[in-house]
Amino acid sequence: MLRLPPFALRRTLALLCPLLCAASLALAQTVSGPDWLVCYNLPTQDARGHMEGEFAIRDCLLRRINQLTPGDRAALATFTLSGDSFKSGMATPLLWALSRALDRDVHIHFVAYRYIDHTREFFNGLSLSNLAHRTHNPMTLSVSPRKPLMHHKIALFDYGNRDQWIFVGSGNFTGAANTRQWNIALLLRNPTLYKAYAAEMAEFRAGRFGKAKHRDHDRTGFRLPDSWGNSWVRFSPFPDRHDTAETDIRALLDAAEEEIVFAMHHFNRPPLRRALVNAANRGLRVVGVIPESDRGTNRFAVSTATVRYFAKTNLYTSTNRVHLLPARASAIGTDWDAGQLDLVHLKYALIDPASPRPIVIHGASNWTASGLCSPVGNDESILFLRHAGIARAFLEQFQRMTAF
Repeated sequence: MLRLPPFALRRTLALLCPLLCAASLALAQTVSGPDWLVCYNLPTQDARGHMEGEFAIRDCLLRRINQLTPGDRAALATFTLSGDSFKSGMATPLLWALSRALDRDVHIHFVAYRYIDHTREFFNGLSLSNLAHRTHNPMTLSVSPRKPLMHHKIALFDYGNRDQWIFVGSGNFTGAANTRQWNIALLLRNPTLYKAYAAEMAEFRAGRFGKAKHRDHDRTGFRLPDSWGNSWVRFSPFPDRHDTAETDIRALLDAAEEEIVFAMHHFNRPPLRRALVNAANRGLRVVGVIPESDRGTNRFAVSTATVRYFAKTNLYTSTNRVHLLPARASAIGTDWDAGQLDLVHLKYALIDPASPRPIVIHGASNWTASGLCSPVGNDESILFLRHAGIARAFLEQFQRMTAF
């Protein structure tokens, strides 16, 4: 198999990427198909500024809320919530959209992690608590315990007549998720997948989190009309260490044939870093991004051991390596990651993304024990998608972030 040097690979994929993006302009921030939509943001590191596409994820979520009509249903969950500004924030425009939807007699359930101050008031006195105590059509509010972490960043929209959509993002509902971090979100229309996520939200509504949850909806299989194969979703935590999101990911990495691309906020799982080195030793291109802020020696850095592992030359059987690329510090300049906090907030991997049969792994879960395999881990989900169009859209985001 032909191997190109890294600079040639970047130039080649930069030329190919626009051709790969079906039904989309080159480097557009939204790519869509009949039952799916991928959107990613373009951070500027400046909340006072504005760049077209910077708020693509937020605006996608708000549009979905604004489309709800009387009798429709929505459910949302987030780990953090902030951002006062209508222009560059998240909490203020989100709460305003939810309030207006409640006025239209939309049924809304909101799940918040324990550390979110649900009494904090934003524009016009809006808060999660106030929305939950409205006289007319109050919002249902579920607040998670402190542990395990309720780490979802999801939204469900039921417009009736099986027109049901699921929003799964990498970023929390904050202003920083738009202006300071690279994030991506996926919107899917599928009644079977919707039912699985609705079951997860029903567990939260009943007060069951973590290992107390019922788990019949884990590993739900589904298929999108334009996919090349069946897809599935995993919900953590995982009581059986032999059947987890990590075991699924490991099997897919071991079966990869051409290329693996990944972008990971936190990455410290030894089985997965070994699988990536093994893939490089099989001759595959393996390219990824881990933010500089998570590579250092400070006590908050999670991925340091993984970065050092990839750098060990004795692990490789040839000159082929796992290559870690820097991310752009912002979408508007040529400066690169210099330790900006959480600059890369993504949690995805692409298996053979340019092939006819690629796989996308995407969700809120970092590649850590609490996200992938612990029986007392976080509440979150990971999607496993056999879908060429979605893979190409994710590859486009990777190229925009890294100039790969």
